[in-house]
Amino acid sequence: MKTKKNINILIEETISDLLDEKVCIIPTDTYFALSVIADNEHAISKLFSIKNRDADKPIPLLISSLKNIENFCNIHNELLHKVSNYFWPGPLTIVLPLTGTLPKNLNNDSGFIGVRVPNHMFTLELIKKLNKPLTGTSANISGSLPSKDVNVIKNLFQNDVERIIDIKCGVEELSSTVIKIDNNEELTVLREGPISKDDIFKVVNK
Repeated sequence: MKTKKNINILIEETISDLLDEKVCIIPTDTYFALSVIADNEHAISKLFSIKNRDADKPIPLLISSLKNIENFCNIHNELLHKVSNYFWPGPLTIVLPLTGTLPKNLNNDSGFIGVRVPNHMFTLELIKKLNKPLTGTSANISGSLPSKDVNVIKNLFQNDVERIIDIKCGVEELSSTVIKIDNNEELTVLREGPISKDDIFKVVNK
C-alpha cells in the first residue's frame, strides 16, 4: 500500500523527470497516458517517436483546471465553464481554439487543442504541483488498443520511457468523450465515450 508520504515523493520525482524533458507514463481515469510537459517541443518529439504516431495527429492535454491553459486558450467562455464545471474531473475532452503559442508538433498547427481534467487523484495532484499541462495521449503504439494493465505497459515501454507510475487507472472502460467548442460558443460532439451526446446536451440546454 502506498502511503501519502510515498505518493508525494513519487510526485516530486516524476515532476523532476518531466522538467528534465523525460517521457513518463501516468495513470488516468481512462487509460495510462504517455506524458511530457506540453510546451516542451523536444520532449513532444520524443513522445511521437516512442508512440510511432503520425505527425499530423494532434495530442490532447491533461490539466488540473482551466487556469493551466489560460496562456494558450480563451477560457472566458460561458459554455466552456458550464460544461467543464459539470463534467470535470472526468472523461470529457474539450477541443478549444488556440490563442497562444504551443509547439506546432503538439497539434499539427491546427489552431485547436483538446484538454481535460482527469478524475484521478495521483495525476491531478501531479499537474497541480507542476502547474503546467501535460500530454494525455494513451500509452499505446499508434493503431493498437490502449490498456489498463501496467504489465502490458511495462512490456511495451519500459526501455523507452523514464518512469512508469504503477498505480491503477480509474474505472472508465472507454476513451474519453470528445467535444469541440468554437469561438462562437457552438458545441460539436466529435466522439462519444463514457459521457453520451444526450448527457452533454442536457447540461448545455439547462
